[in-house]
Amino acid sequence: MSSTPHYKEDYFLGREVWPDFRMELRAVLDLARLTAALRVLEVGCGSGELLRSLAGSARFAVGVDLSAAGLGIARGKAPVACASADKLPFEDSSFDAVVAQHLIEHLSEPGVALAEWRRVLRPGGRLVLVTPNAAYPDPSHFEDPTHVHLFTPASLREALVKGGYSVDALFTLFPYLGSGRIGRAASIRLARLARHLSLFAGTGRSLVAAGHVPVQT
Repeated sequence: MSSTPHYKEDYFLGREVWPDFRMELRAVLDLARLTAALRVLEVGCGSGELLRSLAGSARFAVGVDLSAAGLGIARGKAPVACASADKLPFEDSSFDAVVAQHLIEHLSEPGVALAEWRRVLRPGGRLVLVTPNAAYPDPSHFEDPTHVHLFTPASLREALVKGGYSVDALFTLFPYLGSGRIGRAASIRLARLARHLSLFAGTGRSLVAAGHVPVQT
């Protein structure tokens, strides 16, 4: 979700039932590879709907955000704290996984945040990101004054590698099938199939990436 205070309660509550949000949630859970022995942090947890699912799959889950509206809803779902994405109140190597769904595009210095997330991850720990895809053919879909930095698949991969991560997966969801309501609905229904078709490779609306912190030998 967002680490900014601009979104209101109705946004968070509405978003929780969007079918594309639910599909992204499942993709994050799959890529995080959580078990009952692991600790996970969600940065930009918003209203905590993804965080609640993470908590059900891990030994411990905690979320941080700057949005009072989001945190007010999330507090009933899992432990949360008000904190900035680039200055986390946790010790080094505190987590086995860090996830951020639609957060990094709001950050003016994403490289600083990626370094901070790497700091709190243990060696071998996983990072999972979801963010708008700047290569999507209909950029008007992302017109949001709080969006500071949109990534293409290539630029996100570059940022992750520069940040010290090994990239394990990088793909897009929700292929462009037209800018109208019918096209967008079809893109959600066909998202899983289109992910594996070269015709749609790299141009889906949401960009999903997973990586890990290399273990030093």
